[in-house]
Amino acid sequence: MPLYDAFISYSHAKDKPVAAALQSVIQKLGKPWYRRRALRVFRDDTSLSATPSLWPSIEQALGNSSFLVLLASPEAAASPWVEKEVSFWLSNKGPETLLIALTGGALTWNDKGADFAWDNATPLPPALKGRFAAEPKWVDLRAYRDGDSDAANSRNARFIELGADLAAAIRGMPKEDLLSQEVRQQRRAVNLALSAAAGLLLLAGAAVWQWTVAMSQRDRAERTLEAATETANGLVFDLAQQLKDRAGMPADLVRNILDRARKLQSQLTQSGETAPELRRSEAAALIALADTLYSLGDSKAALEAANKSHEILEELTAIDPDNTEWQRWLSISHNKIGGLLLLTGEQDKALAEYRKGLAIREKFAAALPGEKEWQRDIAVSDNKIGDVLRAGGRYEEALESYRQGLAVMETLVASEPGNPEWRRDLSVSHTEIGGTLMELGRRDEALAEYRKGLDIDQRSADEDKGNALWQRDLAVSHNKVGDVLLAGGDQEAALEEYRQAQAIIAALAEADPSNAEWRRDLTVSDSKIGDTLVLLGRLDEALASYRKGLALAEQVASADKSNLQWQRDVSVAHTRIGTVLLRQGKREEALGEYRAGLAIDEALAAAQPGDADAQIDLAYSLFSVADVGDDPRANFARCLGILRGLKERGMLSAEAAKWIATVEQKLAALPPS
Repeated sequence: MPLYDAFISYSHAKDKPVAAALQSVIQKLGKPWYRRRALRVFRDDTSLSATPSLWPSIEQALGNSSFLVLLASPEAAASPWVEKEVSFWLSNKGPETLLIALTGGALTWNDKGADFAWDNATPLPPALKGRFAAEPKWVDLRAYRDGDSDAANSRNARFIELGADLAAAIRGMPKEDLLSQEVRQQRRAVNLALSAAAGLLLLAGAAVWQWTVAMSQRDRAERTLEAATETANGLVFDLAQQLKDRAGMPADLVRNILDRARKLQSQLTQSGETAPELRRSEAAALIALADTLYSLGDSKAALEAANKSHEILEELTAIDPDNTEWQRWLSISHNKIGGLLLLTGEQDKALAEYRKGLAIREKFAAALPGEKEWQRDIAVSDNKIGDVLRAGGRYEEALESYRQGLAVMETLVASEPGNPEWRRDLSVSHTEIGGTLMELGRRDEALAEYRKGLDIDQRSADEDKGNALWQRDLAVSHNKVGDVLLAGGDQEAALEEYRQAQAIIAALAEADPSNAEWRRDLTVSDSKIGDTLVLLGRLDEALASYRKGLALAEQVASADKSNLQWQRDVSVAHTRIGTVLLRQGKREEALGEYRAGLAIDEALAAAQPGDADAQIDLAYSLFSVADVGDDPRANFARCLGILRGLKERGMLSAEAAKWIATVEQKLAALPPS
């Protein structure tokens, strides 16, 4: 019986992280909770002991393996070791048990030649030329070779799904059966999580007691405490990742599990274990925890976790300022905090955090010009800074920041066109520029930018139909194109774009009803479709669409009252419903909806005095109630005062500035008081 289920052959120059993550996925996918691994996989970094003669050990491991997993890339194709391993496999095992995972370059099958298309850039070792009778199945891991949050990671859901293709082939079972088995094991693991945390608390208590009381056993206590701390950090990270998008899990239960795990982590750290790498892993776990808490609708707790992570990383980088990994995590923590602050309306603080993150990235990108990921990080920071400037009505400054990020991403994508994550970043840049151009009244330029983003998103979504993120990106791009078409008067074309977006988002929301962001996206689609139906004169259909959106918006907003954008969605839905009711002659019902929206907008504007959008929303609500006869002189006057103030401060877009004349005319037409 073979000693190993699989042998991983790869380029050490580029693919160590991917190989390590893939080994973890293949070994652990579908394993029972009481076993260390489901399969045994050979990878030389983990499986070889020191030996004076390397090749005989490699040869022995190959001979004792059932499958060879080749990480194909230009570097692997040029590696004499990979060539030797593949040649040995083909001579002794044959191509039927050779599996391919592409990490770099491009593979093309030539049906006519019954072989891969071979040229100088083919990412396969020459030994494979002409060895396949038919096109073999292979998985594409190129997106995970480099990256930030989506780098090769044995906890990444999409990476796990791709690894399942290989694990299923090795185990000789259908992929869907393997994933079903994994789901069952995960559920069991979640049910045992609280028990595991309680057990670890006992372990921690014993370790702390040994460390503080039994000085004669100090070394043993310190080792126990270190192991417990490392386990706790991993527990928090794993639970945060696994529970983030878990459908059907009650939010209160998820929050309770995470809270207990975090308390355990904190208790162990406070007991004296301060090794830098353990502190760094604690910070990483807190970043993951912040993401999960936000997805559960708890922005306040998410910000607390992000701030704690930042404190740890600041301490570490003060000890070793030249540690690039710690500096990069520090920049990520700045961005995480900035994003959460922006959601709660603290724009100045958010901008300061984003700029601190950018300063770190610019410094290390200049010092490490060959590290493309630092360049990509700069583009991400440029976009985030643009977001804050745009929210504050500083459109020209935002446009400049977005274009700086676009220039960086165009260079990166040109250097590596097959990198889907970089393509996504490029699409985001086009979309942000398009939105800013729309607010500046430059509609044709905006449409051109949006269509560039849509083309990129369509390509990525077609390449990986199971990737929820790319499907959502495609929906957003359809909505953006629809917005410009609607503004240009082409309602039917806009409606088609909006319906395409809604179909994509509805499928995502149905697959995971617990995801608040996707439900919020559905409310946006309902609003956009309703707006278009109003312009087409189909008022009953529009009203139904708006009311459907309002019900969803209220559900999402009630889950996190500190998320001001979600509260705004409720106000917008009330206003839209009021507008349709007014056109149907139902004045009292319309006024009730307008007043409901005004109450929300008053609170949001008071909470965000520097946010142009919040002030414009309030002005619009005041206009709406005044226009149906609710204290028109006072409300029109307040509306006009807000708009003039924004214009004087340079915070009013060109389109919104045209509205001032309309309000002035309304006031002038009122009878003398």
